[in-house]
Amino acid sequence: AREGLRLDYDPKLLEEVVNEYFTCTVERVNGMIKLKFRVLDSHILAKLREVCTFSYFIEKAIFDEEGNFVDTELRERKITFLEYDHEEASVRTSVGLLDRVLVLLRKEGFKIENKIVELPSFKLEITPNFKLMPHQRFAYEKWAAKKRGTIAIFTRGGKSFIAMQAIADLRKPTIILVTTKELALTWRNYLQKYLGLKPRSTGYLGEGIQKLEPITIAIYNSAVKYIDLIKEKFELAIFDECHHVPATTFKEVALRIGSLFRMALSATPRRRDHNEVLLYALCGDLLVNIDYPQLLQLRIVAPIEVYKTFFAADENEKLKTLDEIVERHKDGKIIVFTQYIDTAKRVYSHLLQKGHKVALITGSTKSDKRKFYFQAFVKGIVNIIITTTVLDEGITVPDADVAVIYEGSGEPRQMIQRIGRVLGYLPGKTAKIYELINISDPREKRAYFKRKWVRELYLVPELKKFLKGKEGGLYFQTKLEDFR
Repeated sequence: AREGLRLDYDPKLLEEVVNEYFTCTVERVNGMIKLKFRVLDSHILAKLREVCTFSYFIEKAIFDEEGNFVDTELRERKITFLEYDHEEASVRTSVGLLDRVLVLLRKEGFKIENKIVELPSFKLEITPNFKLMPHQRFAYEKWAAKKRGTIAIFTRGGKSFIAMQAIADLRKPTIILVTTKELALTWRNYLQKYLGLKPRSTGYLGEGIQKLEPITIAIYNSAVKYIDLIKEKFELAIFDECHHVPATTFKEVALRIGSLFRMALSATPRRRDHNEVLLYALCGDLLVNIDYPQLLQLRIVAPIEVYKTFFAADENEKLKTLDEIVERHKDGKIIVFTQYIDTAKRVYSHLLQKGHKVALITGSTKSDKRKFYFQAFVKGIVNIIITTTVLDEGITVPDADVAVIYEGSGEPRQMIQRIGRVLGYLPGKTAKIYELINISDPREKRAYFKRKWVRELYLVPELKKFLKGKEGGLYFQTKLEDFR
């Protein structure tokens, strides 16, 4: 007014212009999120670039002068997953980053027009044959509120049932991502047993097989290879064992698959390579964390009474130590894990000559013979099973209370799976874990150093109160139905 100017404007028209400017349309195109603006200014583009940029870490092994594994170092990498078109005033990014993007847009005052069209429901006949336990129900309800998120429940806590509940309730095309063919077999059996799926109704991507069905199991590496084939086919993506998947592999799948609903299943909220932030960014925040002590409290797993590592000067001393362990637990049920068939046969022959009741199960053991051995193990006809990697996962194994890690790959995941074989809960039961290391073998030493941190997951302060009065407890398995 001092300069002699007067500003006349229509408040309603101004509001309409502002609302139009601050409107963003969100849709899904070619397996990616597309954001369409009226005007794509430099400020919002910079902010979007910021939320679509994240760090991850690559592990590099460190060896000493003799070639022995010593440790790993983490090398940081950064990635920005964003494409933009100024002429079209649009931005494209991963569906996995949708939550981050929407939070930013709302914070910046944008009105969001959601035009994402969900894939149609599948028409498969599903008959759920299970009921969630309270801790599983709690986790599932937290996930169902947003249909995104990471669930951390320690080994043997029943994470798979939470995922199957999601499949049954959503009835949307689903891809289940797994780390190994053995875990794929476990899932296939679960889907048949607990959801009533017929074998031909389950798809599989792995081992050279490309069979896509409304519910498909895919090995992570195969999913990376065929990502263009699968990226628009599934609405629910279940990332199993995501704490064990290499960051580069997980990133390639989670960034490029177009699934709107995501569930990451992990045994622990923290990854050894510190890439848990990658999980949360691409699958959703950590919703629940149930660790080993909590599972003990819930009486879902058995407490570990013994966790010992023995270092032997050579193979003969290693066998002698095994003899002592077997004698100490002659009334128990023992599984001896090896890495190689030759080792398994040698240990089997050694214990057989000592007069022990022992069975040998390898990858070449036929299923009917394996079931026969399992029945004998349950009934006490044999009390020691010698095995290779075949029983690490994927096959239902009878209850045991002693695990002897005679040989291993060094992969922490393998160690956790093997320990899990003796953690099944029964009243009065305690688990005993033994590692045997031949220090004259560089391969065994490297394997030990790679996996030794695993013991920290189990030897927790709370363990003592669960062991009180249980030392030497005996237990008996009465159910035979899984081995008939």
